[in-house]
Amino acid sequence: QANLFSNAIEHKERALTQLDAFEFDQAWDSLEVAKEIDPYLADLEVLAATCQFARYAGAHARMSVTKAAELWHLTNEAYHAGTLPAAAAIQMRQLLARRLLTGRFTETLFAGAAEKILHRGVCHLALAHWQEAHRDLLDLATAHPDLARPVHWGYLGDAAYALKRWKDANLAYIRLLFTEAYEVDLLSLQHVNLRQILRRLSLENDDAVTMKGLWPFYAWRDNAIEIPAGNTFLLALAKRSRSLLGGKLMLERKDALQQFMLCLYIDQSQLQKEIAFDVRAEMQGLEPELFAEYLAEVERRRRAGQR
Repeated sequence: QANLFSNAIEHKERALTQLDAFEFDQAWDSLEVAKEIDPYLADLEVLAATCQFARYAGAHARMSVTKAAELWHLTNEAYHAGTLPAAAAIQMRQLLARRLLTGRFTETLFAGAAEKILHRGVCHLALAHWQEAHRDLLDLATAHPDLARPVHWGYLGDAAYALKRWKDANLAYIRLLFTEAYEVDLLSLQHVNLRQILRRLSLENDDAVTMKGLWPFYAWRDNAIEIPAGNTFLLALAKRSRSLLGGKLMLERKDALQQFMLCLYIDQSQLQKEIAFDVRAEMQGLEPELFAEYLAEVERRRRAGQR
């Protein structure tokens, strides 16, 4: 009996080696044998899901950089659609990251179409190469700001958080939360409190738009992030957003929440003098109940001697 189980483990380990080599048909066969011997062997379902997805997507050892990048994005789409479990999506991304960071792809900075780039730093992040991820993502944010989307700021926050660079992580996460919280990559999110707050909101809100739209407010209220006074990096965005949305009589909830959060950022940054409209009046008009909750928290902090 012990030998049988040992054989199952051997077939599973063979499958892992084959997965790393992008030999997905062979890996599938090895997993099938392992399952026949021991159906309850740990991780078999996850490995099978990864293997099945890779085979369906046409992954192979000689695929191009562009194909690998496309497969990365297909992995994310399958996860969001609920057709690929989180553990399998994470494993698929790790397989792709190792492939892209070795051999002839070593020097690749960007891969894939411009609108769906796969940055080298994101590959390092998937493999928990925190220093390399932080270096590359910081370069993206500073040297290629036109390519850095909010999700990349979130990735930079993840790398900084893992390295315990709290100030850097805080600023990067603020960029994500207050510009486009909807872009967050939950498969990589390192900030424990931010993750817990979002999980709580998901239980309280059936609508994903509302859930992520409210996320910046509760991240601030629950001290998961700190908005530094005088920090102007979202000031231009707040002004531009106000000019774009100001003419609309009624806003979609997503737009209203995004504008509310930008106003909250301006108020907490103490930048009211830098902007041509009353941010608190704007907040009250956009989300009256949330604004009342905001004022209550501001007053609580004032009494406690906090900002």
